[in-house]
Amino acid sequence: MKIKQVKELDDGVSGITIEGRIIKTPKPPGDSEYGWSQMIILKDDTGEIGSWINIESAEDAYKVGQYIKVQGKVSKYVKGNKPGVSLNNGKVIEEIVKDENVSQEKPTQKTTQNTEKVDDKVWRDKDLRMARESALKNTTEFVVNNKIKLEDRFKYAQEDVDFIYKDMITSEDITKEFGGTAKEEPKTKKERIEKAKEIAGKTEFKPASTLQKNRIFGYRDKEGWHKGMIESRYIEKEEIRKIGSPEKLSVEKASDWLGWWWGVGKEEGERKKREREHPRNENGTLVGSLVKGDKTSLAKDILIDDINALRRENFLIDDVKFEKEMGYNPHLENLTEEELSKLKGVLEHYNPL
Repeated sequence: MKIKQVKELDDGVSGITIEGRIIKTPKPPGDSEYGWSQMIILKDDTGEIGSWINIESAEDAYKVGQYIKVQGKVSKYVKGNKPGVSLNNGKVIEEIVKDENVSQEKPTQKTTQNTEKVDDKVWRDKDLRMARESALKNTTEFVVNNKIKLEDRFKYAQEDVDFIYKDMITSEDITKEFGGTAKEEPKTKKERIEKAKEIAGKTEFKPASTLQKNRIFGYRDKEGWHKGMIESRYIEKEEIRKIGSPEKLSVEKASDWLGWWWGVGKEEGERKKREREHPRNENGTLVGSLVKGDKTSLAKDILIDDINALRRENFLIDDVKFEKEMGYNPHLENLTEEELSKLKGVLEHYNPL
């Protein structure tokens, strides 16, 4: 489809394919809990459009001048009171070599012209892997927007893959295009679906993203150390052992642990449950707290956590700046619960000049 036609479509229309040359130097790829992505600007003979595309890693980033075919979803937005259109959640389905000396309009497919046969299983596995990755990223969006539950994401992703493969390219098509073999290719729709499920079950390890690791294990930046979930007073040592090391944690397992701890959508996470279920007296006050200098008070610990979060939000991590701005001792464990409560109220309404 031409870029001019894409801009006339409604917001949210998916499965749109465009092709064109990358103009302007793309922004460096970014890593998030949903994987690597990159913003590019594509241009064809009818116009240009921005597109967020999913990539495997930072090393797979695309460069200005490359000619590619992208499939994604139409996204309309308003920036600076000016409406715009982009193609988001995109995936590159083909890289193309364009011979400028032969034609300015018709690109030629990037293929190797030789007499060697291409193994059709390799071709199918690569195509299926791309379909599965795209399906998982799509269902992740629904999880984030509370449309489906976290534990159901793999089921819905597999349904997407099955739908894509209901009209899967046949081995005869592969043979005609690449000179491969048609041997043992599934013939019926049922056989193709079963074959797709079989291959989909052989998942490859994909490491957790940097953002996921930060939220679970904590991280340090110029503002200091930011605690992860394993440093919580509520988590058990056995649970930390099960999480394991950052290097061996997959993106799926990281999503499961974060969803279990913090909750998904309106579902309450384990941390909130454990905080709520801590013993309280008949007035609703936490048991065993509220004495001056009691550094083991659970109520004080919760207040200190809340205050540290507010300090980060207001860029008051530096102790000298904090004491100057707030007038309180930056060593929070030395404050009483009453002082901590007042300090929290001040920070909640803090408005730096």
